[in-house]
Amino acid sequence: MPASPSTDPKDARGTAPAPDEAIEQGLPTAIVALKVVEALASAPGGLGVTRLAQLLGMPKARVHRHLSVLREHGYVAQDPDTNQYRVGWQMFLLARACNSRFDVVSLARPVLESLRDQVGQTVVISTFSDNEVVVIDLLRGTAPVEISLRPGTRFHHNSVAQGKIVLAFGAQKLRDGYLQQPLPACTPRTIVDPERLAAEIALVRRRGWADAPEELYIGINALAAPLLQADGELFGTLAIVGSIHYLPSTPDPAHVQALLDAAGQISAAMGHTG
Repeated sequence: MPASPSTDPKDARGTAPAPDEAIEQGLPTAIVALKVVEALASAPGGLGVTRLAQLLGMPKARVHRHLSVLREHGYVAQDPDTNQYRVGWQMFLLARACNSRFDVVSLARPVLESLRDQVGQTVVISTFSDNEVVVIDLLRGTAPVEISLRPGTRFHHNSVAQGKIVLAFGAQKLRDGYLQQPLPACTPRTIVDPERLAAEIALVRRRGWADAPEELYIGINALAAPLLQADGELFGTLAIVGSIHYLPSTPDPAHVQALLDAAGQISAAMGHTG
């Protein structure tokens, strides 16, 4: 009589499958990566590799491999102090593409259009990572000189007005970490001295807005203000970008006020009441 099929959870080698094999036998690698991102999205404070492996029922080595690939492509970010992982800037772009009806950009669209019409310049919303700001949406201006940007464009914090906002209104550890590393130069006017940048950050914090005349590109300036969430944490930045002819080194007070009013309206739409 032939032997009946075995119900023992072992493979042909007579050994039980490893936990990661048990998961991935039924799930493609891409789905496992999504499960990793899903777990991180449910933990705003971030997760370490050990805890994430426990939640997913996977070995730490396999989880770490997934995290490394996701981090390389911007889908997760790692806190340099705690080594914990959280969702990265690329997820903002993905969320925008998948859920544009309800995201912040859609809520902000009427405000962006009003600001663009007031100042005539390109209006940009950005989010951020530890070292860069990332453009997530924009409305092109009506001025004869148009600034070309696209979602996903990234800039170093010290080279743009949006980055100065992140350093001024973001977490202390982000600011401290950035000031301890070499500061890249884009033009002769880019701030590359840590003490000077620290002083600029303090100024931005006091007045509530930032500029960066010709610090990224010669002939280009930007004004930026913070976008704050209901809990007071920084979501990202709102910026006006244009030629130095239209946005001079000494900005028009009307432009600054229009920017601050628009940023306040978008922040209020996210629940911020400060």
